[in-house]
Amino acid sequence: MTALSHRVNYKPLLVDDATMVARRSTVLRTVLLLVILFFILFCLMGYYYQPKVGTDYTRNQYLEEGVTHEALLRRLKTILNCNKQSNAYQLERHGEHYVLRNFITTERPVECYETITYTTHGDHTFLDNVVPLLERWLAPVSIAVYAPGKDLDRAVELIRYLVDCHERRSLVKEYVSFHLYFGREHLPENPIHHYRKLLATPLDCANTNLTNVSGGFVDTYRMEHNLTYPVNVARNIARSSAQTHFVLASDIELYPNPDFIPMFLRMIAHPFYQYTLHSPSVYVLPVFEVAEGRDIPVDKAHLLKALEQGEAIKFHEKICSNCHTVPGYAEWLDVVKYDYTMDIQVTSKREGAFSSWEPIYVGTQREPQYEERLSWEGKADKMTQGFIMCILGYDYHVLDNGFLVHRPGIKTMAQANRPSQQSKQRAFMHSTIEGEIVALYGKREGCRI
Repeated sequence: MTALSHRVNYKPLLVDDATMVARRSTVLRTVLLLVILFFILFCLMGYYYQPKVGTDYTRNQYLEEGVTHEALLRRLKTILNCNKQSNAYQLERHGEHYVLRNFITTERPVECYETITYTTHGDHTFLDNVVPLLERWLAPVSIAVYAPGKDLDRAVELIRYLVDCHERRSLVKEYVSFHLYFGREHLPENPIHHYRKLLATPLDCANTNLTNVSGGFVDTYRMEHNLTYPVNVARNIARSSAQTHFVLASDIELYPNPDFIPMFLRMIAHPFYQYTLHSPSVYVLPVFEVAEGRDIPVDKAHLLKALEQGEAIKFHEKICSNCHTVPGYAEWLDVVKYDYTMDIQVTSKREGAFSSWEPIYVGTQREPQYEERLSWEGKADKMTQGFIMCILGYDYHVLDNGFLVHRPGIKTMAQANRPSQQSKQRAFMHSTIEGEIVALYGKREGCRI
């Protein structure tokens, strides 16, 4: 018998059986549809969910049970996936300036994922801030020092004092890299190799005329020649010289709260905050001033007490309050932590009420460069960078347990006001730079310089 001739007798399908099959098909289709809908909902929640700040038991549990330092570093290495760059000395041409990059570099090796570099700037008269800054930061610092003409001699002498004679010289040598720069029309009095040789000879501390880091230099080459300070050249040099993925680009007179770095790294390593690494994001520290003669607060509780007693104010509150008021400031004041954890308080854009905002933040070297045609004297020197970042859609994540405090002494409007230079720089920004930025990056509603 062949297969074709073989017959199978099937039971006839009754009416009730057909109804049952139809019902089962309907149930199966409904269940399948619900499974698909729940799967889509689950995916959307995973994509859009952001942790609620302040009630994050799981996050705090992670920190407390947490992770050893070695495990934290392994995780940071994986999620940041960064590369270490050379820290060798190099004489470079940088636009209209020459740079002695890594004139002195740190003695302590560092991996790109393990910490944050504080990148900053100044001329030699600001070098007395190095040690107070280091004592709170205890991590790499990259400083670009403006040293035109004979100011280079003075800067090198003070740097040698810091690394050879200062009582905290071991801290300086361990963490600080110095980069010197000057305009091509204001070259030093000696060839560069002369200054390099000086570094090879330790300073005779017993016979030096220097008794402190300020060095007693009042009249500078920069003042004698009425030179404006190319602040953004310095910012770009210092930031591009950093050895780490994360950088805090700040001014040398702004001191961070101690323990900021471990709190930040533990926060950023937690899965709840991974989303911030996958979009244009920076992490903002509110900035404050304290009265002359007052101690700089060491944690947020002390800062809030100083604010309550009128011994501290928001940075530039008397000059440009909107420039440094962070979104959610009132709520920020309500958060006090004693467990050395950190969260994102609020996320905002630089637009609308915050279109004049000049935040200081932890970022990376991927952020737009600072506009080097702007001077410190003309003010608003970070506004163009903020304008670009607004167009690019950057998120500004305000940190709830990090802050900066200016060196004691509250600046007044009379001290800060430079009307002619400010108006000239503002006009240049609007007439020239704004058009260039729009041509390169386009427009975005709500963004302005």
